[in-house]
Amino acid sequence: MITKLNMSIICAVLLIAGCTTYTGSGGNAVTRSFTWFSFVAGDDIKAACVPGSRDHFRFVYNAVYKKQIRAYELVGVEDGAEFSARARNEGGQIARFSISNPLGPWELEKSNKQLTNGQAAEIVDAFGRDAAAAPDSAGQQLKSNEFCWIVAGCNAGSFRVWAFDQDKVNLGALGFASALRTHDQTDVNFRDVEPIEGFDDNAFYIKVNAAADGTVRGL
Repeated sequence: MITKLNMSIICAVLLIAGCTTYTGSGGNAVTRSFTWFSFVAGDDIKAACVPGSRDHFRFVYNAVYKKQIRAYELVGVEDGAEFSARARNEGGQIARFSISNPLGPWELEKSNKQLTNGQAAEIVDAFGRDAAAAPDSAGQQLKSNEFCWIVAGCNAGSFRVWAFDQDKVNLGALGFASALRTHDQTDVNFRDVEPIEGFDDNAFYIKVNAAADGTVRGL
């Protein structure tokens, strides 16, 4: 027998299943499951990235996907930048379940903050230094059961994707990560890098394409 609660979840899945391109909301767990690759690739940022558009960076931290994910948005405005932080640990925190929000246990905590030009520049400048020192992101293949950062950004009307893999970069020394954490007001503690061996059977890959302006899906 399908209960009303189960039916509501099934209906949500059916409505979302046909739409796998991220369009601006990554908080809901069901939506996220269908649009995660698009969200990480920054498809929405890329579509809006034209000469004269606002700078927009999305920093995604994969700290073993099933254990923690974090996402930071930095969007330029006239007097600084709009900053948001989202994070979750393992899904299924039953204490957050309610009939009105059955997907609550799997949603991301979120905080928003307005940054000054100086605060935004600190993040962007640190990111520029880290990106310049890191290996080329084109073609990199990242495992969801490991630690990595994937950054999608539109800067001065140009879009690209960067990858920072724990096997290639000292993630704990990344300046932009430290700067982001300064403004993170979620209640989810940051999960630090630890050694990972092998590939989890339930894990998946995300691969940056050869042009470093998107990801290859279906891996």
